[in-house]
Amino acid sequence: MYRDIKCKGVSDNPLLKKEHGTFSQRLPLATDIINHSKTLIAPPPVHNIMKARLPHFFSIKQSTDLVRIGRDYDGGYLVSKSDIEQTDLLLGFGISDDWSFEEDFLNQKKVSIEAYDASVSERIFFRRLLGSALRIYRFKRFLNSLNVLLNYRKFFSQSNVNHITKFVSMDIKTQPNVNHLQKFVGSNIKSEQYCTFMDVLNQTESNNIFLKIDIEGSEYRILHDIVANEERITGLVLEFHDVDIHLNKIEKFINELSLNLVHVHANNFRPLREDDDLPLVLEVTFSKHSNVSTDYNLPHKLDMPNNKNGMEYELLINDK
Repeated sequence: MYRDIKCKGVSDNPLLKKEHGTFSQRLPLATDIINHSKTLIAPPPVHNIMKARLPHFFSIKQSTDLVRIGRDYDGGYLVSKSDIEQTDLLLGFGISDDWSFEEDFLNQKKVSIEAYDASVSERIFFRRLLGSALRIYRFKRFLNSLNVLLNYRKFFSQSNVNHITKFVSMDIKTQPNVNHLQKFVGSNIKSEQYCTFMDVLNQTESNNIFLKIDIEGSEYRILHDIVANEERITGLVLEFHDVDIHLNKIEKFINELSLNLVHVHANNFRPLREDDDLPLVLEVTFSKHSNVSTDYNLPHKLDMPNNKNGMEYELLINDK
């Protein structure tokens, strides 16, 4: 299913591309997973900025000890160093072919990691490698597929790092006691590929959990359970998708969660809504342990545009 929306920014469609104008674009209700290279390169100086606006309830108290965890550009997030130090378990919901956040987090603090994503596995990566090997003219894709497979084996072979191949959701019956679970977190479906957020929490006794959530629109299904279990959470970074049609849910979540909203970044792979310059995808960080300040800049100096070839969004927060 699709919805039409008038947007500002740069369209990836060559028929619609206008750098500073407006255009109409058909957006999917669930965003596609986009594969990116893991190559880390230095960001170019920010010289193209487009102003974006957020409702007043996004007013933040910025953490004074933010660090960037994960790769450059898309896949990296800003989190509080204090929250990392207080964490003993990282739960990652949604990894696709990029676990640089989990890998970098582990370099900062030796924690246990449980990464949930039923869309990928070693078998799937191996199939991609075979498929690219049959197309000699796509040698670059072959090398990328080989690199992903080898890095996957290396990272998830560690004793304290598990890839649970399931989707995390709510109200779903699943089979317990699976070590390598190909499951998702996020929709109300009866399937062995899915498990509930509470299933995940019930499998651990940890009360010092950091959450990383990028589950392509299903995050709204588990917000209530996050609030209900906030005492077990040291910090949280998540992506809000289709922000324009979920503002009420986001406002309710921000108001109910006791953790401080310490950072917001707009994903420039998606455009701005024309009538109010609202970003359609946001990366937000909540913190329990960091010192905070009412002085902030958005983007932060450690932020990078998700699309390195696009304009970064400067976020302005509206008054009431």
